[in-house]
Amino acid sequence: MKKTLLKTFYRLGGFVPFHWASRGKILILMYHRFGETKHPYKISSDEFDAHLSYLSKYKRVLPLAEAAEFFTNGKPLPRDAAVITIDDGYADTYDVAFPLLKKYNFPATLFAITDFLDGKIWLWTNKLRYVLQTTKSNSLRIEFENRHAFAETLTDRWQRLSIANRLNSILKTLPNEEKETKIKEIAETLNVRIPPVPVEDYVAINWEQAREMDASNLHIESHTVTHPILTNITQTELDFELRSSREKLENILDRDVKIFCYPNGSYDENVRQAVKNAGYKCAVTTLYGFNDKFDNRLLLNRIAAQPNLADFAQSVSGFEVVKFKILDIK
Repeated sequence: MKKTLLKTFYRLGGFVPFHWASRGKILILMYHRFGETKHPYKISSDEFDAHLSYLSKYKRVLPLAEAAEFFTNGKPLPRDAAVITIDDGYADTYDVAFPLLKKYNFPATLFAITDFLDGKIWLWTNKLRYVLQTTKSNSLRIEFENRHAFAETLTDRWQRLSIANRLNSILKTLPNEEKETKIKEIAETLNVRIPPVPVEDYVAINWEQAREMDASNLHIESHTVTHPILTNITQTELDFELRSSREKLENILDRDVKIFCYPNGSYDENVRQAVKNAGYKCAVTTLYGFNDKFDNRLLLNRIAAQPNLADFAQSVSGFEVVKFKILDIK
């Protein structure tokens, strides 16, 4: 649906009937970054406020742990249920999202990467964003095995971030060690030294903030130790990422941690079984869609929150799901 038509449809209340049609399914929303002002890759405070206001009119926002119980106890799913999830644990979750969640008295779930909160690591996807924004070079050429060379002219900030995202998509397909080696190679090619810890725009919340949020209904759950693509690591590494992150969170939060989020949404049957064996009772993916009572509680769907309110309403109402089915979009 074109933007102008979408906005008109939203203003006329066109999405309202679709809330009724999807009322018996659970919506799980996915967020990552937040900002005080508009930004291509962050949800601004005004946009998030508008999202929460919209949810207050049409949805019953539940904690993920409560929603997950409906997939295990055989009871009918609650009407108009929605869940808010935030991945990774960036500092802007505390600075921007947390105050607004308290304003609306909405529960949410933050999936934390424990070494990130410890201040030990970058999220690897941010390394190339930093490199491409920092380099004084105006072009990049890099070779990938079994692929054509990746060659781009580097211009403004947003174009460089777009190129970094495209490179990250390629890196996600590589084994973990090869991925890290390639990041170092690109940094060296562009004559950039990556600091040992993240710079200001890419830092995480600290553990004091995590405890405060967890005690205030923004519950902290597991998103691994270092955020690798779980299908690209060894079984030993997989078990470490699943079990150590959970143990760390349980020790710090002094409660059970039973919910998991697959980094990048990537999983296979071996990973799913490992998640189950590690003691998790519920896990979320990045697969698009609502959830009904027949869905696997270790493979729950989520819908990425779109900044613009009309786009957001299209997604959370269920209209977009219907549209995709009609158009047979996978």
